[in-house]
Amino acid sequence: MIQFVRGMPLLMVIFWMYFLYPGLMGKPMPESQTVILALTFFTSAYMSQIVKAGIEGIPKGQTEAAISTGLTHRHTMVHIILPQALRNMIPSFVNQFVSLIKDTSLAFIVGVSELTHVATQINNRSLVYPTEIFLFIAVIYFIFCYAFTTLSRWLEKRLAWAKAI
Repeated sequence: MIQFVRGMPLLMVIFWMYFLYPGLMGKPMPESQTVILALTFFTSAYMSQIVKAGIEGIPKGQTEAAISTGLTHRHTMVHIILPQALRNMIPSFVNQFVSLIKDTSLAFIVGVSELTHVATQINNRSLVYPTEIFLFIAVIYFIFCYAFTTLSRWLEKRLAWAKAI
């Protein structure tokens, strides 16, 4: 199922949620909730694979060593494996969150007023400053994405392995 979702364009997932969910559940759902559900469903497929790869990237010797010291499997995961895996997962998490920020612009397709759609509406009303309007929107997207990337770099440095002398 995860590979199936990852192989589909997000636009298709939004359409499916918008058109199929009300038919399956027998009741309509607001457009904004449809988009939130679709983005959550789509992103969770990618996030699950990021977490899986992060955990599988830790050498098996780490798990074996922790279990041999008497730790339970749960304590091994929480105290040994996940902290190490998190360091490896941070860049992929940030990449996925940045993609998610940019993917929110697809919400207009089902009638949700999001940033790009509002800019288009303003442009259609005024027809005076289209370059400035869309440049402003690009700057807003850049600021959000740059903030995530900067936070990622800081977090990676904070969680980095201590360098050997």
